[in-house]
Amino acid sequence: MGHTAYLFILFLLWHGCTFLSANAQSVISSPDQLHTWLETEGLNWEDEVDSSFISNHLSGKLDLNRVGPKQLDSIGVLTSFQIESFCQYRKSFGNFVDLYELQAIPGWDIGTLRRVAKWFTLIPLEWYEQPLFGKRSYQSTLSLRWRLSGQQEQNNTSAASSWLGDRHSLQVLYRYNSQQIKIGITAEKDPGEYWITRNTKILTDFVSAYVSITGKGVMRQITIGDFTANMAQGLIQWQSMNFRKTPVLPMLKKSKPVFQPHRSVNEFNFHRGFAIELVQKNHSLSLFTSWRGLSANFGNSSIADLAGITSFHTSGYHRTETEIAKKNNATQFACGGRYAYRKGVFSAGLNFISYQFSAPLITTNRSYDQFGIMGRKWINASVDFSFSYRNWHLFLEQATDKKGSLAGITGLLYSVSKQIDIGCLGRVYSRAYQSLYSNAIAEGSLPSNEEGVFWAINIRLSPTLQFQLFADYFHFPWLRYLIDQPSRGLERFFQFNYQPDKDHLFYLRIREEQKLQTISDIISSGSLSPAAPYNRIQLRLHFEKEVSKNIKMTFRVETTRVVELSAESLNKKRGYLSYVQFNRKTNPGNNLVLLRFLIFDTDSYQSRVYAFTPAGGGTFTLGQYQKRGYDLLLSIENHSIRVVTARVNFQYTTTRSPALKNQLVSLQIALKFHELASSKIYRPI
Repeated sequence: MGHTAYLFILFLLWHGCTFLSANAQSVISSPDQLHTWLETEGLNWEDEVDSSFISNHLSGKLDLNRVGPKQLDSIGVLTSFQIESFCQYRKSFGNFVDLYELQAIPGWDIGTLRRVAKWFTLIPLEWYEQPLFGKRSYQSTLSLRWRLSGQQEQNNTSAASSWLGDRHSLQVLYRYNSQQIKIGITAEKDPGEYWITRNTKILTDFVSAYVSITGKGVMRQITIGDFTANMAQGLIQWQSMNFRKTPVLPMLKKSKPVFQPHRSVNEFNFHRGFAIELVQKNHSLSLFTSWRGLSANFGNSSIADLAGITSFHTSGYHRTETEIAKKNNATQFACGGRYAYRKGVFSAGLNFISYQFSAPLITTNRSYDQFGIMGRKWINASVDFSFSYRNWHLFLEQATDKKGSLAGITGLLYSVSKQIDIGCLGRVYSRAYQSLYSNAIAEGSLPSNEEGVFWAINIRLSPTLQFQLFADYFHFPWLRYLIDQPSRGLERFFQFNYQPDKDHLFYLRIREEQKLQTISDIISSGSLSPAAPYNRIQLRLHFEKEVSKNIKMTFRVETTRVVELSAESLNKKRGYLSYVQFNRKTNPGNNLVLLRFLIFDTDSYQSRVYAFTPAGGGTFTLGQYQKRGYDLLLSIENHSIRVVTARVNFQYTTTRSPALKNQLVSLQIALKFHELASSKIYRPI
């Protein structure tokens, strides 16, 4: 525990020094909501998350007295419950006279106001919608990202030895956004992949593009190219960023436009084709058709004596001969749509989607897989409903598949008072229900073979004290992967946030998970393996302090305790992670510097600990730390030239037993062509 003592002493010294130099002019800080939400998800090692999904791409501010539900939804932060509450409040009490009135809207807490206040104004729209260059305003950015990773192991062996390409990662992204048109082009090469061919030097492996046109008449949106489709609560289709279990109540109900351009470098979870949205008064109709290639694994089914697709290759990597041979070796045709009716606080919808594959999907002879999708075609359909009454908001979705199996989810959000909000979601997913590209609240990866109840409570005792809690009780009525029996479990989450002033922030987080897992070292006399309880508890202490207007320091300690049963004894495994981080920006803010020193010590993979790492361009990677070692991160961002943003990241990680060193260097250069125009100036409110 030498690391713990060292960091504890460092923390005391740092806190004592910074207390004497505190500056009251610092900006109010708050827990990083993006990381808070994402850390409750089951993301994989080195998953890259684009934070732009909570960013607004509007070219002008929104007038509180003229903004509509569609524009509020485009911000990407507000839920449908909050949007409906906003509209109902304005309808009941008339036009806003001050931004501070937003605090009185049910469901709009302090955290929500901090995230959205910068996008609202009360200035007449005509004043700030003046054209630039004689045309409407626009945003146009070209980003170039380069990354180089190098590993050195004690025995000089690595999985990367089978890669055919080099270790460089390259991305080229172009984005054009205006009030009517959105254009995007993405080209990416992952580490280990080739260029277009082995002899040329042009970026490729994955190329994505889209054009999206927005109108004001009946035809509201047309998208050509790559896009994501999102329907209702995700039981039959949801491809955009999604949070399943989260203590943030506004995020419990999914609320996204049906179609969104595909902006990320994910090579699997999107559609490629044509999408259109038609709106007439209270009615809307969204339709799409898609055709694209997929990388699939082929095999034979012992159940139906049929050859076909056993699984899809979803990582997007094409680094080895085997991975390259699988690239686009299958095709998928999809079509579907959504009809929605909205009037006031009531909304309802019908959703439908159909797939057809070039080869049949087949299942294995494993017991848990006997209800899997079989055949070339698959169909899902659902109906959804939502309604608000005073401080209550009810929503539900009932879905079915080609074979008539059912899945349903019902949710209720209730504002007890200005200090207390409660959310409850119940789910019943049949063991035989199957879907593709779905993502609803669930303990498993798909909404199937599961029943559960999820509760969440947010309590604001004062402007400085807040509690966030959730509990999820779930049951699996059928066998699961690595679990050869029906099972049940629970997950509990507690977070205490304390912010006494603008300069300090503290939060304590406790998360516990209990479920069954197969005991691999017991030889079973039967065909099914026995299972035993598995318990995992995580504890985190996080503290932030703004030393001055330009310097912020962060300290974190996190521990993990895992208890599992083996053939011989009760195993207890522990994990530990802590770091100190410094953020500094120069005056007038041309340079941003981040320096982080992190140490970790874990007994096994089961007791691993996670921490987010900025990866450049507003993206993050979820670092997975196991064994024992330390990590050093240095990130520098420069804005000296108005139309150019440059960011350099250097990360060095070393572990022991076995000895492993990893260096990661990344560079991003973003050219902001829209900044060539003079900046808009807004009158103060």
